[in-house]
Amino acid sequence: MATPDDLPWPELGNVSRGATRGNQGQKGVLGPPDSEGRCVLQLRVQPGVLAVRLNRKASDWYRILDGEVNRALKLTKTYWRKARRRQDYDARADQDHMELHEWLQQLKDKTMSHLELLMQKGDIQGPPYIMPDDIEITFLRKFIERQANGIPHNPRLRNPIDDHTYLRDHLTGDSITPEPPDTSYTDHQRPMHDRLSDGSTNSSSLQTARNALSRAQKDTQDAFMRYTTCLDVERQARHALVIEEKRRDEISEFIKSILMLKRSTHIS
Repeated sequence: MATPDDLPWPELGNVSRGATRGNQGQKGVLGPPDSEGRCVLQLRVQPGVLAVRLNRKASDWYRILDGEVNRALKLTKTYWRKARRRQDYDARADQDHMELHEWLQQLKDKTMSHLELLMQKGDIQGPPYIMPDDIEITFLRKFIERQANGIPHNPRLRNPIDDHTYLRDHLTGDSITPEPPDTSYTDHQRPMHDRLSDGSTNSSSLQTARNALSRAQKDTQDAFMRYTTCLDVERQARHALVIEEKRRDEISEFIKSILMLKRSTHIS
């Protein structure tokens, strides 16, 4: 069962191409960060019609989500080529990936709809619409945590990681490379001891790759924890600054009122 801040996992049933939203134009496009780390997100197909300047955390989280959507689209094309060529094709992995792609798209759509709702309610005031620092897109938190820890978003795949091709591609973030040429015929012509030697080498390489992935996941997790801690410290410092500025203004107003009272008394 999905947790309250997660979308239900789509069950597409059988392999079918999907997860596209047609020509979205500028809708969902995130601009570059400003000096405070804030980015402008376009919420309409035409640029500038409706946009919101996200706070730093929302900008970072949306950028991660948008990157995963784009990477999933590239991997979808790779599976499609494999299916057409019937070469190194895994229907189960293809299905898992298409479900992931659809889920990511739905999460992105939900994020934009949620921001519009906050704008309509006045929680994000404008125009220009600027997202306050104390607002968090809470339903993205579990996505970000799983992403940082290398945990699959697909509930069926939240088991110890094996050498499944799809999991390896999804978790390491490697760029998509063209499929290798079919060498099955050549392999059958090679001596048995050569192939056994290749198997031993592959086993060693596989273990090295697994160790590298484990180290990278740990580094990512540590960096994410440092990042969230820094954000909390920054938020507390900003809050303290607001309190002190408010106190300064109150003292200034009090001093002004005293001076005005003295002046009026002196004139009288």
